[in-house]
Amino acid sequence: MHNRHVLHVMASEWKKTRKTPVQLVMMLLVPVLSVLFLSWGMDYILGISSHYKAAVFFADDKVELAEEVLADEYPYFSFRNGDKEDAKDLIYEGKIDTALIVGEEEIRLIYDSSLLTSSAALKDSSDIAADLSMLLEGKEYYDGMQLFYPQEELIDLSTPMDKLQKHIDQLAGVVGMIIFLMMASNAMTISARSITGEKERQTFDTLVLCPAPLRKILLGKMLMMMAEIFLSGVMGVLAAIAGMAIWSRKNFATICEQAGQDGLWILVLLLLLLAVTMAVTAIFTFIGSAFSQTKKASLFSSAGMVVVSVAAMLPTFLTTDLVKYIPMANWTPSILDICRHDIHFVPLLVALLISAALLCISMILSTGLWERTSE
Repeated sequence: MHNRHVLHVMASEWKKTRKTPVQLVMMLLVPVLSVLFLSWGMDYILGISSHYKAAVFFADDKVELAEEVLADEYPYFSFRNGDKEDAKDLIYEGKIDTALIVGEEEIRLIYDSSLLTSSAALKDSSDIAADLSMLLEGKEYYDGMQLFYPQEELIDLSTPMDKLQKHIDQLAGVVGMIIFLMMASNAMTISARSITGEKERQTFDTLVLCPAPLRKILLGKMLMMMAEIFLSGVMGVLAAIAGMAIWSRKNFATICEQAGQDGLWILVLLLLLLAVTMAVTAIFTFIGSAFSQTKKASLFSSAGMVVVSVAAMLPTFLTTDLVKYIPMANWTPSILDICRHDIHFVPLLVALLISAALLCISMILSTGLWERTSE
């Protein structure tokens, strides 16, 4: 009988969600768009460090000579006729990152420090300026000076896995935080509608008269909240996977090669999302139960959002293995374990138990608040 009451409450809450299709669509669409945009933005920023566009402008007929001698050594530079104004226009339009203006007595480097200019672009600009200084003295002089310089060879000892780990370190924490904040935002909205709203709409007295105990009613609301939050988290994770497949194909191929050997990574992601779902539900259920007005609950919900974001970014500040046992903080280390195909379930289960304990404590406290209101 009690289980029937819980299911009835869940069905009632789902009907309320279906009556607001725009809210349901936004709940699922916002995490997807946010994660896709963030994945693109982070990939673009990280790509700037290795790829850029630059140009060298000449006021005379030295373009062909410079292109013939330096084009192979500096593949990201183009050589053209023009002046400082031409260079500024191209930089402001975003077509190039840096420009060298070759004058009669000086070589001027132009860039916009307010933009994300690659440090490699600035270094290469300095190097090509030195080469141009010798080349403009004459081709024979340039060839002669090159004999005094030792040959250079760049050898990258990092493996694809090393590069992937660096990429995940830079990206996973931010993407995870965005997914969790979207889940928390949905939890805040659902809590305001389903829990605080009962008091604000003055329908709480009707709940008191129901044959089902208040704790069963609250449990049904929490379970439905968890289902909706979990679904939004799944959509966010799918968007993150799609974003990597689109904009970081090499890294995605490496992950597929390592983690794609079995389907355990799916279970890991589901456990991570379940732990986050329970923790977020616990936080916002308690906040929603403590207030009778949505405005007041929203103020404290902001504090809950801060807790979620700080927990997600803990691995950035803590290098201890303790973060693997903390819900939300264990996202980045768990993703790295998936990439290395070195999955450990004990920390995940401990984090899951911690989230379950938080959910039980929130349930007890929230039930007490509801019973106090009914009195």
